[in-house]
Amino acid sequence: MVDSEYYDFDRCGIKKLVVGPLDVNCYILWDRKSREAVIIDPGGDASDIEQEVEDEGLEVRYIINTHGHFDHVGADAELGSALDADIAIHRLDLPLLENVTSQGSLFGLEVSPQPTPSVSLEDGMELKVDGMVIEVIHTPGHTQGGVSLYVKDEEILFTGDTLFAGSIGRTDLPGGCYETLLDSLKEKILPLGDDVRVFPGHGPITTISEEKFANPFVREVL
Repeated sequence: MVDSEYYDFDRCGIKKLVVGPLDVNCYILWDRKSREAVIIDPGGDASDIEQEVEDEGLEVRYIINTHGHFDHVGADAELGSALDADIAIHRLDLPLLENVTSQGSLFGLEVSPQPTPSVSLEDGMELKVDGMVIEVIHTPGHTQGGVSLYVKDEEILFTGDTLFAGSIGRTDLPGGCYETLLDSLKEKILPLGDDVRVFPGHGPITTISEEKFANPFVREVL
């Protein structure tokens, strides 16, 4: 079994699973009342993710990719089929998703092709899971179509590889841009407020307040 952690909030539950060859944080986010759920960045270990869904008695509506890198999308096909869930990604990252096999080969890894998503994410779009609203925030820089996912009522933000505890995502891969990523931090993420809890694509969770204090990249745009 993969490593997992559980976080409990007023309206929702979150299970964090560390999956795939590059230790991606996959999140299962669900409405505690209805048990409707989304899966964020299922980078691998599909059977373990599916087992967690079954153990919690969840009905998954969406599989959401924060961006199109192979380590965040590797279980899309298996889970989409097994759970009959819609797969979602920003349209600007479709080229990355379509080339996950080539991406994996650069790391010496064999990666299976993934299906074309049925949902195209856009900035400001809202995905509703029963009474829980997930706002899509376009945060390019790591990739052109990178997004963060904000649950305003709980002050929770899933940042993919845009923001980590103490760092940011790399910008030296195709579609990456350092200045654009800093703009995303300044214009899109920091205005959400110091109390927002950040669930990144790799590593430990943090808060915007903590990153303002300790993250040199965040401090650069203050």
